[in-house]
Amino acid sequence: MKVSVIIPTKNRFQILEETLLCLSLEQSYLKKEAEVIIVNDGDAIPGSLSSKIAGMQIIKNRGHGAGNARNTGAGHATGDLLLFLDDDMEVMSDCIARHIANHEKHARSLVSGTWEYSQYMKTEAMRTPFGRFKITHDYKPVETKNGERLSEGVYRTSSLATFNLSITRADFKAAGGFNTGFPYAGCEDQEFTMRAAAKGFQLIVDNSIVCRHNEKDRLSMDEWMNRQYTGVQGFALLCELFPFRKKDRLYLENTPVGLSDPSRIKLKKAIKYLMSRRLMLYAARQFTKMFTTLGLPDHILFRLYNVLCGLYIYRGFRHAYRKLHK
Repeated sequence: MKVSVIIPTKNRFQILEETLLCLSLEQSYLKKEAEVIIVNDGDAIPGSLSSKIAGMQIIKNRGHGAGNARNTGAGHATGDLLLFLDDDMEVMSDCIARHIANHEKHARSLVSGTWEYSQYMKTEAMRTPFGRFKITHDYKPVETKNGERLSEGVYRTSSLATFNLSITRADFKAAGGFNTGFPYAGCEDQEFTMRAAAKGFQLIVDNSIVCRHNEKDRLSMDEWMNRQYTGVQGFALLCELFPFRKKDRLYLENTPVGLSDPSRIKLKKAIKYLMSRRLMLYAARQFTKMFTTLGLPDHILFRLYNVLCGLYIYRGFRHAYRKLHK
C-alpha cells in the first residue's frame, strides 16, 4: 500500500527540519512505497530542507489555514493511504506500518495515535515558570480509554485530532475533506472527524502509535496567549455546525450574557468582558510578565497564567461569535 505523508507548515523551519529528520531515520517504509508532501502556508522553505527526504514535494498552499493546506496536500497525493502529520510531531518507529495494519483490520476508518512531549521539550520547559505551567496545564491527547475497546490499546472514539491521522484517499474524498471555513488551526480536525463519523466511518485511536510533540518554539507566554486567541475561534464555528457542542462549558461561559444564565455565570461574563478590553488586557499581560520577572512562586504565577489564558480565550471566542451572528 503506497502512503502519502502530508505535512502542513508555516514558518517553522527548524521544527520542520527535525520532524523530517526523525521521519527519515525512523521509517524504513519511506524507502519502499511512500511519498512526503510539504504544504507551505508561509515564507519560502529553505532549499536545504528539500534534501532531507528523497523525492519530497514542497507545495505552496494557495488558500489559507490548516484545513485548506491538508486538502491541497491530498489533492497532490498519489498514495492509497493519506497520513496527515503536524510539522512538530516526531514519529517513532513503525508509525506508518502501524497505520497500515489498522486499516487492514478496520475498513472505512480514520486512525490516529497519541503523543507525549519529547524529553528535550520537557527539559527546556522546566527552565521557566511559564514553561512549567505549559507542561502541567497544556491540553492532553484524545482520551482513549472511554471509548469502545477493540483490542489491546486500540479504541473506537467519537472524535480525533489530526496531528497524526490516516485515512484512505478514497475515504477522504467520500468524507468531503476538511472544512476550509476555519480561520486558524483549531477544531477543523474535530469537525472533519465528527462529520466522517456521522457518515459511518470508524474513528480509531491506537495507543501504540506514539509521536513526540516538539513544540519548543512555543514556550513563551506571548506565543501561547496568541494561540489561545486564534485557536478558540474554530470552536465557535464548530458549535454552529454541531449544535450539541453548545452544551460545553467553553461555549456556555463565553457567549453574551443571557437572561437564563445563572447569577454566577452572569458575573463571570461581566468580569471577563471588562478585563478583556484591549487596554485592560494589555495591562494584565504586562503585570503578569513583571511578576514573572520578580520570581513569584509557581503556584501564584500559574493562577495568573490561567486568568490570562481565560481572557484571551474569551476575546477570541467573542470575536468569532460576533462574525458568525452578524
